[in-house]
Amino acid sequence: MDTGTLIAGRYRIKRLIGRGGMGVVWLAHDENLGRDVALKTMNVDPGLTKEQRARDAERFRREAQAVARLDHAGLATVYDLGEENGTRFLVMQYVIGPPLDDRIAEEGPLSIEETASIGVQIASVLGSVHARDVVHRDLKGSNVVIRTDGVVKVLDFGVAAFLDPDTTGLTTTGERPGSLECMAPEQVRGKPVDPRTDLYALGCLLYAMLTGEPVFTHESELMLPGMIVERPPVPPGRLRAGIPSELEDLVLQLLAKDPGERPAHAGEVWRRLAVWLPERRTPEQALVPWAEVDPLRPFTHPMGPEARPVRAWAASGRNGRSGRTGATPGRHGRPSH
Repeated sequence: MDTGTLIAGRYRIKRLIGRGGMGVVWLAHDENLGRDVALKTMNVDPGLTKEQRARDAERFRREAQAVARLDHAGLATVYDLGEENGTRFLVMQYVIGPPLDDRIAEEGPLSIEETASIGVQIASVLGSVHARDVVHRDLKGSNVVIRTDGVVKVLDFGVAAFLDPDTTGLTTTGERPGSLECMAPEQVRGKPVDPRTDLYALGCLLYAMLTGEPVFTHESELMLPGMIVERPPVPPGRLRAGIPSELEDLVLQLLAKDPGERPAHAGEVWRRLAVWLPERRTPEQALVPWAEVDPLRPFTHPMGPEARPVRAWAASGRNGRSGRTGATPGRHGRPSH
């Protein structure tokens, strides 16, 4: 597919964004609605039989349906699904922001508050996904994007697993089980997965945020599967001073080799991480312009204005005006008299 190609009479291809296990993701412009979108096309192996192509097409369709039926602020919205000249495509919300792995590479270990702020948002997404019998299976730093306002989006359900309550079976949208960097031991062994598989991956992300390092690393990737299955992780407190013992305990529990030893569900992880969330700040501080990604903002200024109007108000010289007098902010930004 070339830049400038028009798909379905409305989606104009602008550039390549990336490649996944099941397809290629493009930045496109929806000429009907005048907005940029992410357009994913399905890879078609020319060596596949007709039956195999039909199977992969069905998996691609199920990926779209899996994400479309989920309703969570931390997921990219599905806009459209179709086929153009034999190429199946999925149109989704285009999320602007750095991937989590890029932020860790640039910033090094993140603060405890930032780690908690990102972690609880991922846990919230996983809770919603798991409640609908979907397991992501490929949660990793490149699939977590942080917007400027601090909202975290979990992307790429290309290898998601669907737990079918009617057959107690498992169907998947892709052949590969995920990426080694956050792969759980049961995935390495080829065993069945469940929501606790995603919790292991969340543990890997928390570990990387706290230490700036992956749980396991080796100059030869061939050695990683054995390390994941057999070697205990180095406690993050040995790599970085000042990590609360309760937080370290949570991370190590998430990284347990036996799924039965991990937290029971994403809600438990959310509850235990929320202890380290930042406190709410004053309304005046919400109107101070900012340009960098701020993962704390959803908690320091919940439902606060976006960056663009804040910049406009500051440029007009009207930021910080208050219609109230005689009140001082309390502990959580509430006026105290």
